Amino acid sequence: MSGNSFHRGLLLCFAAYEETAVTNGATIRGVVTVEGTLPKLSPLQISKFKEVCKDVPNESMIIGSDQGLRYAVVTLEGITKGKAVEKESVHELDNSRCRFVPHVLAASVGQFVLLKNTDPILHTAHAYFTAGQPQFNVGLYPGKVSRKPLVSAGVVKIVCEVHSWMSAYIVVAEHPYQAITDTYGEYLISEISPGSYRLKVWHESLGTQEKQVEVKAGGSHNVDFVFAPTPGVKK
Repeated sequence: MSGNSFHRGLLLCFAAYEETAVTNGATIRGVVTVEGTLPKLSPLQISKFKEVCKDVPNESMIIGSDQGLRYAVVTLEGITKGKAVEKESVHELDNSRCRFVPHVLAASVGQFVLLKNTDPILHTAHAYFTAGQPQFNVGLYPGKVSRKPLVSAGVVKIVCEVHSWMSAYIVVAEHPYQAITDTYGEYLISEISPGSYRLKVWHESLGTQEKQVEVKAGGSHNVDFVFAPTPGVKK
């Protein structure tokens, strides 16, 4: 992509979201949980470099205390104006002990992902984008870093071409109103202008859910989500 094309792409993406001062903003908080019989995750098949790639966890579904779901991304859909995107923010994605750390990132259009490799072996970061941004595939020798722009919204899957069990996700929005659930399944989105929005939760294995929410000035709103795992459900 040429420099001019890159900047035109950024302008088109930013045009859909207006940055403005938010006074007496509202908050949305809640918990994402899982109910019912939980599927048993298969251990990852570690096929090479076993002296380095030891005890690599399967992070495709992490359930914490009180059935809280880790690494779900909650996004406010339909918001056209609000607080500014921190466009120079850089989100780090490390290759550490043969897994991507963290397993899920949430970012905004105009920000960057910094790909790192702190392992003593070669990794790659192959990103599959769902919309207007072309894929990239970066070779990461030990100690190497590479910075890539995020110029379109969507769910990005990242895999390592050397180690087939490695994967991560970046959920990119045109605005900053999204959050990743913590080890308790909790999330918080703040500084929201009044309005009617859709609140969407995404998880790599359990799919998506949406709820309508009416946000009032200065209000504190609680919105919870519950997933019921079904065999074979994917995003």
